[in-house]
Amino acid sequence: MNKGFQIDTEGNRRQTLKEVKQAALKALGAYEVDWNSIHFIQLSEHGTFRIEGSSGDKFLLRIHPASKPREEALSELEWLSALQRKGLALSDSVPNREGAFITDVAMTGRQTFYATLLNWTEGDQLGRGEHTEESIRKMGTMMAHLHAGSLDFSPSAGFSRPTWDRRSFQKDWAHLQANRKPFISDPDFKRYTLAFAKAAAHIATFAIHEHNYGIIHADLHMGNVIFQNNEPYPIDFGRCGFGYHLYDITQAIMGLHPPQRAFFIEGYSVVRKLEDDAVSKLESFLVIAIIEAYSFYAESASDTEMLIEDQPFAQAILKSYLEGEPFLFC
Repeated sequence: MNKGFQIDTEGNRRQTLKEVKQAALKALGAYEVDWNSIHFIQLSEHGTFRIEGSSGDKFLLRIHPASKPREEALSELEWLSALQRKGLALSDSVPNREGAFITDVAMTGRQTFYATLLNWTEGDQLGRGEHTEESIRKMGTMMAHLHAGSLDFSPSAGFSRPTWDRRSFQKDWAHLQANRKPFISDPDFKRYTLAFAKAAAHIATFAIHEHNYGIIHADLHMGNVIFQNNEPYPIDFGRCGFGYHLYDITQAIMGLHPPQRAFFIEGYSVVRKLEDDAVSKLESFLVIAIIEAYSFYAESASDTEMLIEDQPFAQAILKSYLEGEPFLFC
């Protein structure tokens, strides 16, 4: 499990943030961008900044740790370019002065970096309480178009993106096992163990074919969707890779209220018909998604309180799953 930057302690986070900000300023010198302001957004798998130009144009600058393979960043941009050729409105990548889409950033500190620059996608994020039935349905339709647009995607020989499958799920499970004690008690973890075993066994039976599997966003939750003129647009493709379409749907609906999940599925189904047993598969993927999320935050002391507060909800889902009771839409 590689979360990118080493920000497991507050001290590491402050030092990394300082170095990333310095790298952002240095990276901008490699681009033909007449910028007048830079705004830090967040630090996670990469550091992100909004760059505003003197003529009103805006860009998204991403600072990547050298530990992240450069081939993965280039492959992400390759997929985005292929989707754009399909007519999907996505951010264009911006080359540097040498015509390259990857910019090396040499630093004197403890880390080295590289940068990518994209045109900014204008729009507004909607909070859970701001969404309507229509906006949720449109999000589902948007994801279906991403999947449909990728059916004939032919990656280059050097294409490299993660695969979200049984091996990655097992890795996250092992990581959660090793780090869950601050927020999951031993008795409660027994239910996790049973639920993971059931979900993993179920997913192992899924067939793979071009209509249910391919390159996916893998992180299209509400925070990675912006609305412009009441239409949704996907952003932040940093987790994209190969996986089941239903897994992609699960990542999107996990943070929605149960009725909203139904609206999302309705919107998706306007473009692409789901499998007859899609609901049972989505429930297994949702269990995996919960484990992935807790595994990701498990080593972050600042998130422990939030993880503890989540446990009653997680336990209710795991209990229903193990007892065969439907929970996805209720």
